[in-house]
Amino acid sequence: MEKREACAEINRRLEETLAGENPGKSWKEAHLRDFRAAVETLSGGSNTVIVDDWGLPSVMVRISACRNRELLKTGSDIMHPAFYSKGEIQEEIYISKFQNVLIDGRGYSLPLRTPAYGINFDQVLQACRDKGAGWNLTPFALRAALALETRRKGFFPHGNSDNGVDYLYREEHGESEEEGVVRTGSGPVTWSHNNSQDGIYDLAGNLNEWDAGLRLVDGEIQIIPDGMWMREDCTMGEDCGYWRSITPEGELAEPGIPGTLRYVCGGDGILLTAGGQTGKDTTGNCAFGNIRAEAGLQIPELLYSLMLYPEEKEGYDGWRWIKSGGECLPLCGGGYRALDHAGIFFVGLTYPRTHNYNLTGFRSVYVKPGNGR
Repeated sequence: MEKREACAEINRRLEETLAGENPGKSWKEAHLRDFRAAVETLSGGSNTVIVDDWGLPSVMVRISACRNRELLKTGSDIMHPAFYSKGEIQEEIYISKFQNVLIDGRGYSLPLRTPAYGINFDQVLQACRDKGAGWNLTPFALRAALALETRRKGFFPHGNSDNGVDYLYREEHGESEEEGVVRTGSGPVTWSHNNSQDGIYDLAGNLNEWDAGLRLVDGEIQIIPDGMWMREDCTMGEDCGYWRSITPEGELAEPGIPGTLRYVCGGDGILLTAGGQTGKDTTGNCAFGNIRAEAGLQIPELLYSLMLYPEEKEGYDGWRWIKSGGECLPLCGGGYRALDHAGIFFVGLTYPRTHNYNLTGFRSVYVKPGNGR
């Protein structure tokens, strides 16, 4: 069966399920078995289908754990921060192959559908967590691991950065639905993260994606470490007790103490500093590789591994935006109007959690319960 025919059949069965006696609830077991077998066969086993507690499927990509030395030029042997859940190392994490659609308020990774957009951070977090045990919003740390992997392998994914086409590769286009958004997975293979059919689609362009576990507060960089974003009591709210700041030595500290790392708008771009509060609420931007550090500042490996500071000055795509006032959460990848600013290293830290507009979307992740070690 051709790719398009297979996707049409998947969506037909989904619509039949939603129109049944129990809308929004499980697929027939035979349909699910056939769907999973097809996905795993076509991907060589790197993709699979996982159902939530309603029994509805999502196409997911298996990401195996790796260490900093596998992603960074001078990385150590420690496990990359993406591969922790509730303080335990995870052998693998599953990430949505596609930007998510909403079905009865929940997020699902399905092909050739218009992804959900125009929703705020708290809404997408709930859409992922409502799916049941093991489901959550994609953590920023996992996006960082994927971005660093693409750089090491020498391929940056293309995407919908100009109303349905790639701004730099204009012969590449997806299937536009409305407002410049394209259907999930409808672009060429170069729009997947590994330039292969089994990759993750639209990590660059189409929609800016909300990610979990990172924020700026008045410019101070704060993270939720050790996979604690998976804990049921970790709300990720403004007053959540799991947020931590970072010292120049790479230690974690209570937010707001003097001497922790922060971004400020400096000169013609973004400056990393351990200085005090500037008192200015300003917005700045530059290419990711052009972020600068104040003279003599020590850069901890943690910042490199979380793509919060470039390990080298060249060899990246995407821009970085920051706002030095208030709480700002990450919107990643660049949307369909990002033009040459889009890329897998693109991160905008300028909007509060309550912001929603037509360039925002999301994708969910799944961690198998008991998969830690």
